Amino acid sequence: MTAPAVRCASALARSLGALLMLAALGTALPAQAQEFGRIQETKTNTAYFYYAQPGEATVQVSLWGVPQPGLYEIPDSTDLDRLLTLAGGIPMQERQENRKPPRITVRLYRPDRSREEPLVEARIQKILDGKVDAPPLRENDIVVVETVQPSQFTWQDGLSIVSTAASLTLLFLRILRFGD
Repeated sequence: MTAPAVRCASALARSLGALLMLAALGTALPAQAQEFGRIQETKTNTAYFYYAQPGEATVQVSLWGVPQPGLYEIPDSTDLDRLLTLAGGIPMQERQENRKPPRITVRLYRPDRSREEPLVEARIQKILDGKVDAPPLRENDIVVVETVQPSQFTWQDGLSIVSTAASLTLLFLRILRFGD
């Protein structure tokens, strides 16, 4: 063996011996899980979703009214439609005969700007068509998705109106007879 090889083998043996001695003494370092995101800062029992690569700059955004509501930690370059996709999309119902489709409205609130007035308010179809110029998401933004199913006038509603009108007519006629 050459001198450098002997020195390398000797250093390796010393390192291995030191590791074995530490293990025998019970002073080995405890195993720790890798932390990601800022979940440890979150003081709530809400769902927490992390969608970023390690070391990537992120923002935390609250998302309400979707299949998976919660707190989303996402890359700071994520746009509104991508966030909605990460959350499982918008529950689009199948079109039924003689039924209007639901009205789905998305509102983006920026708490440091205003808590009452949304920064963006648009129907989902306009967002999907790219007709809404939503700003990039920022830290502590709140996205609210509201689904409203338009009421449909059915024959039961018509029957209810007719029966109410008939009852009022009969009541009016009885009052007139009582006055005679």
